[in-house]
Amino acid sequence: MLSNYLIKTRGRKDDLLRKLENHIANYVRYNKSVPGPEVTAKLGDWSVAWGPALFQAEDSHVSDNGMMVLRSSATFPDGSTKDTYVVAIAGTAAMSVFDWEHEDGIAGDRGAAIRDVVSWSDFVATPSTTVTPHPAAGQPYISHGTATGLVILLGMRDPASNLTLTQYLATIRADVLVVTGHSLGGALSAGLGLYLAQSRAVPGIATTYVYPTAGASPGNDGFAKRFSETLPPVPVTAAPTWRSWNRDIWNSLDIVPQAWSTAQADPTKRTLRNVNGIYGNRPDCHPTPLLVAYLSKRLTTWSTESQVVYTPIEGACIPGHTVTQVTDTPKTVTLTVPPADLRDFLEQALYQHSTAYADAIFGDDRLPVIETPFVDGIHDENRADLIAFFMERLTAGAAAEEPESLDAAE
Repeated sequence: MLSNYLIKTRGRKDDLLRKLENHIANYVRYNKSVPGPEVTAKLGDWSVAWGPALFQAEDSHVSDNGMMVLRSSATFPDGSTKDTYVVAIAGTAAMSVFDWEHEDGIAGDRGAAIRDVVSWSDFVATPSTTVTPHPAAGQPYISHGTATGLVILLGMRDPASNLTLTQYLATIRADVLVVTGHSLGGALSAGLGLYLAQSRAVPGIATTYVYPTAGASPGNDGFAKRFSETLPPVPVTAAPTWRSWNRDIWNSLDIVPQAWSTAQADPTKRTLRNVNGIYGNRPDCHPTPLLVAYLSKRLTTWSTESQVVYTPIEGACIPGHTVTQVTDTPKTVTLTVPPADLRDFLEQALYQHSTAYADAIFGDDRLPVIETPFVDGIHDENRADLIAFFMERLTAGAAAEEPESLDAAE
């Protein structure tokens, strides 16, 4: 959650970084900051070990990617105390055209982030975004969007030490490394965690875990197999399901982790073919928003044209429930279920992709809200701004290539 602080914020890179630094100093030790007891009583005593580092694409006005490393002597469920490092990766900046087009793959004029793939074996040897034009059966591949994000993360440098993440991790000795992220950060954390394990970039850390939430499929069936072989699931408790390592934690009503599989619709699985009917609506008639059906068709086509079988890594499902109201301070927005229009669909999707996870995992046990000092040049978007932007991007994406038939989407 700390790494995701800037996802609704616009500004220059330096101002965004200062805003993030001011925020995390309320919750973890950073420079000379010491969080208050009301924070440490819930979170424990954590300090920033590397970063935070941000990436801002050319002509961008948001933090398109972000990452930091935190350290603590953490108490594990079995009561043991272990020297633990957490690599926390930011998700999609909501207003980031770069993320939507080049990493997420939801927008853009040709779907290159999904249609183009990169050899995972080659990536582990030398990280790059070099496209494989003719993927071979049985081999692991990641999407071009995943490769793009990973190359950015691996190229980031700590502003203080100028070390990259792998250069820094190679110098430490610890018990546990956790790589985590939500949404885009979920897909990237799965890829980065597997990369660190397979490339042996962290020889001084005994155990590596990955904790992705709401991540789309980073790659194909070969990648998913390689992931489960290298980082097998580790249940921490029998229930609830989100208490496990090395699984993508996904809400059954979240549209994001449905990407990029094109398997037949099945609410117990993650596949693009679930999207049209995910909120109780029938996929072949109203009230399915027509643009959602068009976009679903387009994304399914791009996934199929990749020539690989996109497959989610093993997951742990949080059973979802639809809501009829969302709070947009200072007002409450009423939603129709099933959705009557695109705005209804997007409001529901935004709740299911964000608040639903916090509600399930944290419940009422939230960290205290601490006001972050103002930084000049920073603008925070409200919910109405986000919905308007989402509608614009999805409308453009769906209309760019109107399908003749919705059969594939259905």
